[in-house]
Amino acid sequence: MKSENEGKRPVGRPRVETRLPDGWRDIIIQAGKEGKHITDFLITLGIAWDTHYSMMERNKEYSSAVNEYNKYCEHYWFEMARQSMEETEGAGFNSRLWSLILRNKFPKHWSEASKIDVTTGGEKIENNKPITIEIIKTRNEGTNEGSTETGETV
Repeated sequence: MKSENEGKRPVGRPRVETRLPDGWRDIIIQAGKEGKHITDFLITLGIAWDTHYSMMERNKEYSSAVNEYNKYCEHYWFEMARQSMEETEGAGFNSRLWSLILRNKFPKHWSEASKIDVTTGGEKIENNKPITIEIIKTRNEGTNEGSTETGETV
């Protein structure tokens, strides 16, 4: 006896994962090995940015392939710089461009930004409430230079 759902197609559009060509993982990895931008494999596989982000969250195999792509791509760009430095002893190497590429392409691993973390101990900062700042200066040994001040209100 057949059940009611047997033979029926699932409702909705099939996920893009079902339409990817054979060897899609190799296409992603190869793009990384060649240092290509992520849009290279997105275009080749016919994947939109929104779909890419969704697949990164829901599909472990796709996410793993993209992480591997990033690893190979970062290695490619680092190797390009190393080879250039080795072959020409750095002559003509555009370090600013290389740094810009790495900072923008791999922000988790390459950054020149300094970050300041300001904490309030869980209190909300209000515009009308004075902020107390503690300034500590130490004396230079052997001189009377420097002083210690605390509890200034700004």
